[in-house]
Amino acid sequence: MAKQIFRLIVHMVVVGTLAVMVLSLRSQLNEAKRELARRAAAPQSPAQREGGVYVLCRFDLKPDADVADYAAKTLGVVPTVRAENGCRLYTLLKDADTDWDKPMKFGERTMFMLEKWDSVEALKAHLETPHMKAFGPTVRDMRTSSTFHVLQEVK
Repeated sequence: MAKQIFRLIVHMVVVGTLAVMVLSLRSQLNEAKRELARRAAAPQSPAQREGGVYVLCRFDLKPDADVADYAAKTLGVVPTVRAENGCRLYTLLKDADTDWDKPMKFGERTMFMLEKWDSVEALKAHLETPHMKAFGPTVRDMRTSSTFHVLQEVK
């Protein structure tokens, strides 16, 4: 008899736990559906309708700047930026290491940041984030110059 009661209690706990999990998942699914519907109904800028905007930044480092340190600091913020709303691409680039003599090289002291954002608004929001405001001063003095270009696809 005690064994049957124990089994019944275990069964009720398991079924109850599964029911709670199903209800929680259903709630999360409904919330995701509402968010997708909200996004679909939200007005879009021309850049969002056309596929977003690209950003190309060029960074030229000072002769005494530690290239590896600059890269490490920049790569340290990349995962946080990639998690931002509207970020489609955010990657640090340098000359490719090849034995091919055809492409021109910028040199080891020149790096680029290639980005793609859903919209100019998302890009502007990115520039105002606390992590970007904190990051900028950590590398600013390592550069001789930098450029910032916002581009769109030619159609």
